[in-house]
Amino acid sequence: MSSMDRIRWIGVAGMAAGVACAAFLVAGIPAAHADTAGAALIANAQTATTTPSSVPECGITKEDIAKIAAVQNDPTLAPSEEMMAELAVRKQLIGKVIACAQNEVGSLRTSLGTAATSTFAEQAIEGQLQGRLDDASNFYSIELGKLGTAGLAGTKAIASDVLAWREGTYAPLAQQVGDFLLWSGNQELFSIAGSRMTQTQQAVSFLEGASNNADLQNAFNAAYASFESAKSANAAAQSALQQSLPPDQTLVLIKQSLDSLQSTYQQFFNVSGIIQKLLPQ
Repeated sequence: MSSMDRIRWIGVAGMAAGVACAAFLVAGIPAAHADTAGAALIANAQTATTTPSSVPECGITKEDIAKIAAVQNDPTLAPSEEMMAELAVRKQLIGKVIACAQNEVGSLRTSLGTAATSTFAEQAIEGQLQGRLDDASNFYSIELGKLGTAGLAGTKAIASDVLAWREGTYAPLAQQVGDFLLWSGNQELFSIAGSRMTQTQQAVSFLEGASNNADLQNAFNAAYASFESAKSANAAAQSALQQSLPPDQTLVLIKQSLDSLQSTYQQFFNVSGIIQKLLPQ
């Protein structure tokens, strides 16, 4: 799955997760069913963190190299004709690469615009990423502008600069956009888990008032600890995004937050099971 496919999947999955979980809460479906749904949605989000992230291919292919080689090996061309023909091919290929890259930037901009940002911090991260995408677009426009008057050596330098810049600068940016979209889509899951925690705490407090039960309190404490760990990793992921830390580092934190959130729902199951046993049959 390419990074753009991954981003589109994250957007759809995130919206589906929010709608499905909200429906469970509003409809008043039993807690065990809501816990099952929540755990399943978290598992889907975890899948996204294991999907390889890469920049879509916008580079020189073997077929492109063959076109250049064909011109260089054409015995019918005089040296000056060969040079002009090779220059034309090189300019065409570089123009194609830059057009593809600009389309990538446009797709990332569109995907970033769909992010669910509800806080100033989230909007600031989105704005920072949009600004860096603007810089990327400007870089490609500048390189394209150089192409018109470039000779053979110039086209080789432009191609080298563009490909090196994509690997060193653009690839991390594209991955950071993907991380942000994944992270922002997960915030609805945290909101729903927080509501579930409040409901569980109220139920445990009520039952503890009637009958002190160590198993129930221990199970709730385990759920609470897991949720705190999930929130801590989630906050660390946000901080990593704000600081533009390496995308792989951010992705690890996102995965940690989801792993802890999944553990929280497992503890919710345990709490629900103990409550069922304590309630009059």
